[in-house]
Amino acid sequence: MAETGRGSTRDAVRWGLLLAAVAVSGYRLPATFRNLQQWRGSLPADPSAADLYKTIFTVNAVGIVIILAVAVGVSYLLRARSPKQP
Repeated sequence: MAETGRGSTRDAVRWGLLLAAVAVSGYRLPATFRNLQQWRGSLPADPSAADLYKTIFTVNAVGIVIILAVAVGVSYLLRARSPKQP
């Protein structure tokens, strides 16, 4: 049977937050990979365009890492606590 009360609400928020973070990261991932490919492809031909692709790739990659790190950190803070043993 499912738990009722504060624990189940906390778990729902925790898992919802993790799901949202993975969804946002997954949405950003194809564009990040495409920018990596464009950066590597334009490096020999046009260094200024390669610098732009590198900047966009870096911003997207750092954004993904930050989103996942914050979600994991908040999820850790919202984890179920074990009751203290006397």
